[in-house]
Amino acid sequence: MKPAFHKDATIFGYFDGALFAGPIQGLFDFVDHGGPATGLQARIASTDIIGTVATVRVEEDNWTGHRFTTLFTLLKVDGEWKIMNKVFHQHQHIGAGSETSELLSKARK
Repeated sequence: MKPAFHKDATIFGYFDGALFAGPIQGLFDFVDHGGPATGLQARIASTDIIGTVATVRVEEDNWTGHRFTTLFTLLKVDGEWKIMNKVFHQHQHIGAGSETSELLSKARK
């Protein structure tokens, strides 16, 4: 996942009611602590490309028991598309989330 992101990428959204914001490394740390999301189902809902910028909307189901809508902004840097920003919305809770919330707390430390 990491190679898709620009080194200065950011992430913003609310997870279980708490703001998750800052450098994208926070997401990488969360994934490193929690391991792979084996039940994840994701689909690209839309894309929009204008020259060297793009947006992508992704619908994610069962990411550690949660459903998300994620909006990515991309920039073509040195001929390669890089994600510059990830903004997400957490939908209704579909599974036990205390385990995921605990992982998020550990990743922030």
